[in-house]
Amino acid sequence: MTAPAGQRCAWPGCQVTARRGRLMCLKDWNRLPKYLRDRIWLHYVPGQNALTCMPGYRDALRDVLAYARRVNAEAEQAAGRQAEASQGGLW
Repeated sequence: MTAPAGQRCAWPGCQVTARRGRLMCLKDWNRLPKYLRDRIWLHYVPGQNALTCMPGYRDALRDVLAYARRVNAEAEQAAGRQAEASQGGLW
């Protein structure tokens, strides 16, 4: 028996397919601070979509995605600094 098809994880840049009915893959879900996960669960209604979700869920989702983008941007900046340092910098 195969697992039910899901959708792509909502974490920006993640290529993993999340389990059916889940917003994110488990790895990325666990990267979120608890207060953001709690806000999603507070407003979650099974079967909702972008057209039918309540404003509270939409606001929580917006904050989750903003957090994920910020984490990705910080990781890219750190990787750039590390690459620069390993090349000897300007000297």
